[in-house]
Amino acid sequence: DELTNENLYQIVVRRSNVTDLEVNTLVWKCLGYRFNKNDEIWTPTKVFPKWKERYPTPPDLIGMQHIYTKEVDRDNLKNNQRLTVSVPMENKQSLKTFLRPIGFTGYKISELTPNLTRRAQCTNWLLYYREELFGYTLDELIEKRKLKRDKEE
Repeated sequence: DELTNENLYQIVVRRSNVTDLEVNTLVWKCLGYRFNKNDEIWTPTKVFPKWKERYPTPPDLIGMQHIYTKEVDRDNLKNNQRLTVSVPMENKQSLKTFLRPIGFTGYKISELTPNLTRRAQCTNWLLYYREELFGYTLDELIEKRKLKRDKEE
């Protein structure tokens, strides 16, 4: 299973063997994009409606070019920020919750790079997806959100 703690840990470990394309691809699949082998394109078959409207084709969430100038990287940064913002506050610490028990210790400030940070943010979103979204239909998720809001009021 692609979403096990052990597999997700491999994304955030320093000097990971998991490529940026593999990270992007896993997030794309969880967002609902499907690869059409005949046409060799990604389609937004099961993408959440608001995300599909903004991103009819799957966006680069990492910055696979590794060029972090404003001109080149602006869209990649925004894509990653939008993904990160979609994670509710109570799920923001999922890396610590799920990956610390198997050895994830976080990062030192001196180690942080845009690539490592974005991989961590994608992984946190994948954990949120696995724990809160996976296995539910869109209608069920809408109802689940409504019940949560009603409970908070």
